[in-house]
Amino acid sequence: MAAPLEIGGIEIPWTNTFPPEDETFMAPYVKQKRQTQTLQKGWQKTKEHRPLPCDIIFDENVEIFLRDGIKIYCDIIRPVTKEEVPALLAVSPYGKGGHGFLIFESSPFRIGVPISTTSGLEKFESLDPAEWASRGYAMVNVDIRGSWESEGNVYIEGSQPGVDVSDMVEHIAKLDWCNGSLGMQGNSWLAASQWSAAVQCPPSLKAIAPWEGFTDKYRDVVCRGGIPKTDFANFVFDKTIRGRQKREDIGEALRRHPLMNAYWEDKRLDVSKINIPVYAVASYSSGIHGFGTVRGFNEAGTSSKWLRFHATQEWYDLYLRKNNDDLQKFFDRYLKGIQNGWEETTPVRVSVLTYGNRFEKQPIENIPFDQYPPKETQYRTVYLSPSATMEDSPAREVSTASYQSDELSAKAAEFIYTFKENTTLIGYAKAKLWLSCNDTDDMDVHLSLRKVDKDGKVREHNNVPWVSLPAGVDNQEDIPQTNVVKHLGPTGVLRISHRAQDPTLSTPVIPFHPHDKEEKVPPGTIVSAEIGFWPMGITFEKGEGLMLRIQGFLDQCNEFAEHIHGKPKNLNRGEHIVHIGGDHESSLILPVVPI
Repeated sequence: MAAPLEIGGIEIPWTNTFPPEDETFMAPYVKQKRQTQTLQKGWQKTKEHRPLPCDIIFDENVEIFLRDGIKIYCDIIRPVTKEEVPALLAVSPYGKGGHGFLIFESSPFRIGVPISTTSGLEKFESLDPAEWASRGYAMVNVDIRGSWESEGNVYIEGSQPGVDVSDMVEHIAKLDWCNGSLGMQGNSWLAASQWSAAVQCPPSLKAIAPWEGFTDKYRDVVCRGGIPKTDFANFVFDKTIRGRQKREDIGEALRRHPLMNAYWEDKRLDVSKINIPVYAVASYSSGIHGFGTVRGFNEAGTSSKWLRFHATQEWYDLYLRKNNDDLQKFFDRYLKGIQNGWEETTPVRVSVLTYGNRFEKQPIENIPFDQYPPKETQYRTVYLSPSATMEDSPAREVSTASYQSDELSAKAAEFIYTFKENTTLIGYAKAKLWLSCNDTDDMDVHLSLRKVDKDGKVREHNNVPWVSLPAGVDNQEDIPQTNVVKHLGPTGVLRISHRAQDPTLSTPVIPFHPHDKEEKVPPGTIVSAEIGFWPMGITFEKGEGLMLRIQGFLDQCNEFAEHIHGKPKNLNRGEHIVHIGGDHESSLILPVVPI
């Protein structure tokens, strides 16, 4: 059966893919040939790279045929041993064989991952195969359908990539060096590939480790809150995907289909079908992965699942030895059958941020819970006040606050809640706001929660631990304003015409918006909207505060500020008015957790 050209009767839009020879953000491309070689312990790709910790067999440019006859290519890096070993798949369009995306080199501080700590054989956002060969695993780096020299067209997430990975899994499981058990690992696209493959339930896929990756392309990435945002997606696809054919054009799909339909539903994965062990990882710093990762964990059908929230940037977290040791214990249990007590690992481990500089209190890691959000959560409602504060009781006075919604540099409407005792917030917050606009019939509302110190200074969190940064980089002002290395706080966004909720899928703190219709608001009409925030973990001392910012643009550092240019696009016009007190009790629900 050929791969589909339409989904649910909706034609898939395609666009040309940049050829492999285009070197933008890429290493110079050398077309690979089919060969097998043994690389000796101590071999180095370059003098800057880490020497191999063991002998490896490098099977280069191996063919795999998918069920519709399409031929794709992979590299297999495995230990030199007569024993059969399990395989770990790394599935993405990000290259293999030493070519591919090189964003580390153009990111501040190289994300805290020195080139000397990796072999150079790793796929972008994947574990280092040389490290894992020394742990007794093969790594299979796949150029997916349509990428590089693999045949066909590139599908952007959804069901078809999961079908393709199922074919890869069963092909690899039959190779003579494999013990028949496969796992998957990696960040972002590599994580999304895991969720979609596990939904297909291929028999030889025994465990997945999606370390940060979305599960709903529409809600998590390109149209969060109903607000189209294709600049980041276009940047990623243009800069990271190379191939000889075409790729799915997500930006054009969103232009044609701005509301939820069968096309977008195919990219919202039904993870309840997953029946194998899952080790999911999330952070607060990612602008596209946090919510979908937790959704995947919570809704996965398996009872063998674990979630870890870390306090750093996802690529940094991926290469820490302690995390690789932890992941090996997971894979040893389910791919090698070693009875090592992994099942006793607490289901949820959470970090909380302190927003400290180098010489201040650092994040608290691995706080154990049985579920997420923690069942210990005590939800606290605070109310917006005319004095630009938030209080424990509703305001008696009726008032308004406003902000200019269509000016990127305009001051936000800000409200601060001051904690009367040491307090930790873990989980989901939700705002209920009463809003109006006299100038147009819709509003794109962007919220953020920011930590404020006792002196009233708004704090920021560094995603790369201070210990991994150069001497002299000691304060938040020393860190560039880019999302990969700096996190400002949890955000919530909503286009007000998309405010409708599905009561069967919403919870008291997580509104689920169907995004299947628009409900415009006549100018001047006051309307209520519930806006959920993505996960948070922040600890406060007595006297510190939490600031709610309401504005017309996202209060977040750009993912790659030097590469994504121009003013963000939205439909805002004029002033947005926030109504306070009386019949319009604008409020914020906070998740307080005793620790």
